[in-house]
Amino acid sequence: MRLAVWGHPASEFPEGKDGAEDIRAWLGKLRDAGVEMYIPFVLSGGTPVFDSNLLGPASRELLGPVMDIADDLDMEVHPIVGHGGVCPSFEAGKGLCVLAAKPGEEMPSWAGKWTSPAFEENNEFITGIAEEMLVDYGCDGIHMDAARFPNSAALNEHPPIEEPCRVARKVWLGKETLEPEDMALPGVIAQEIRMRESFVRSLAESLRALCDEHGVPLSLAGRARYLKDAVVEGQDWAQWAHDGLLDFVCPMSYNPCIDRFRRFVQEHARLLEGARTELFAGVGRHSSLGTLTPQGMIEQFEYLLEQGVGAACIFHARALTDDDLRLLGEFMARV
Repeated sequence: MRLAVWGHPASEFPEGKDGAEDIRAWLGKLRDAGVEMYIPFVLSGGTPVFDSNLLGPASRELLGPVMDIADDLDMEVHPIVGHGGVCPSFEAGKGLCVLAAKPGEEMPSWAGKWTSPAFEENNEFITGIAEEMLVDYGCDGIHMDAARFPNSAALNEHPPIEEPCRVARKVWLGKETLEPEDMALPGVIAQEIRMRESFVRSLAESLRALCDEHGVPLSLAGRARYLKDAVVEGQDWAQWAHDGLLDFVCPMSYNPCIDRFRRFVQEHARLLEGARTELFAGVGRHSSLGTLTPQGMIEQFEYLLEQGVGAACIFHARALTDDDLRLLGEFMARV
């Protein structure tokens, strides 16, 4: 089985414990447990942990040492870019997602900080960040996260109203914003979702071309609920897979309930049938959906093997204890 792990280097290697030996000790533990791919969030609080002309000074330079040590350990590094809070907008105060607010209703605090895929400038900016990391650091691949509009729970009631969305709707709807009666029409909703997907797909296509140029894979952290969330938010990862945009996809199928996890895996495997995109099932050791026990995590890996799914991505590195790593190592020695 191939194992990957999402990582947060800024917190895994806090100041004072971020020297080469500290990094080597931690990545070495992961590698000994069978992890072959480290997928790091390379921005911390909006500040990069790598040198970037586009993003400004790094809070600390961590990507370089991580890359060097990972290479020694025969471990791949695929840094993360994307919308939401993963990368900033192309210009401070611009390029953010604006959701239609109802009178007297307070919007979620995160919604006003979400980098909008509707602005092509944002997609170009994110692609530029990825290019810097590929050119300057020789990264092994690029991983997209938050490549979508904000959560469907908000979008279903509050469609985005930033200028590119208004301009696009004017063409297919004849007006710039959706009224409640419009949102009750299946045809309108279909066109709205198609519009969102075209904006988000623009980033995927741009990154695909960049990764092809550098000969490295492009991957995605996919929404686990495909129809309820991914499609609504413009992240049609199954279609992207069949269109050849993704080398592998990591659906975020985190759930401490083994039955729910099984249903996710079955659906995701079905969606990828016939595509050349590899499935890395998302296993959530600790996430907003709950916490797995170390043995519960191994149970989910064993289920993947039973289903013929040969790869998994763990969320997240910081949640892995010595007991987790011991059990992982024992499991990987058996498979």
